[in-house]
Amino acid sequence: MSANPAAVSGAVVFDFDGTLVRGDCVASWLRGQLTAHPLRKLVAGLSFPVLKPAFRWWRSAWLPASFYSWLATVGRTPEALAEAREDYLRECAARREALLIAPAVARLRAHLAAGDPVVIVTGAEAGLARGLWSALGQPEVPVIGSSIRPAFGGWIGAEHTIGPRKLAALARSGFRPPFAAVYSDSALDLPLLCETARPVLVCPDARSRKRVLRRLRGRVEELA
Repeated sequence: MSANPAAVSGAVVFDFDGTLVRGDCVASWLRGQLTAHPLRKLVAGLSFPVLKPAFRWWRSAWLPASFYSWLATVGRTPEALAEAREDYLRECAARREALLIAPAVARLRAHLAAGDPVVIVTGAEAGLARGLWSALGQPEVPVIGSSIRPAFGGWIGAEHTIGPRKLAALARSGFRPPFAAVYSDSALDLPLLCETARPVLVCPDARSRKRVLRRLRGRVEELA
């Protein structure tokens, strides 16, 4: 993409994990890598009670995310990591129907059929999210997400695209508010949901639902 992409107005924005697919794809992949190795599994288990609170705030969530990314990848060759990722994507493809959140996927396809510009923005690493979306047989749309970089013999986060950082990442790719619609399952996406006249909550948990309804004064569509 060029350094100054053309602005796209009226885009339809979808979150990924919990909105289009069930679960957290990066956490799922990392969990598989960590549990497959006894020492990595031990370190992950011992560190989790200490690092867990940092996941609760968007500004600090990159710290534990980076640590577990590094722990799962340190000392492994690019070839081994690529093979592990492909294995994970094949396993996900075999569970396609269980992973996809059908009502949200149907909405995305309907927006595409109507000619609406559609973009996915996610806190997941962009390459993994893009690969999973493709492995699940879904239509090609821009996927904007977090980035990683090599460090200390493994890989750590370079930018964690959550909260208001999603707005910045979208803007760099030419997608600027106001958005035609925003679909999300989480109150972490309130910065996005506040930038549309059509906020849509997809299968939110009770806490996120309460926060979003309070912030937007009930002006929310719910999709279950």
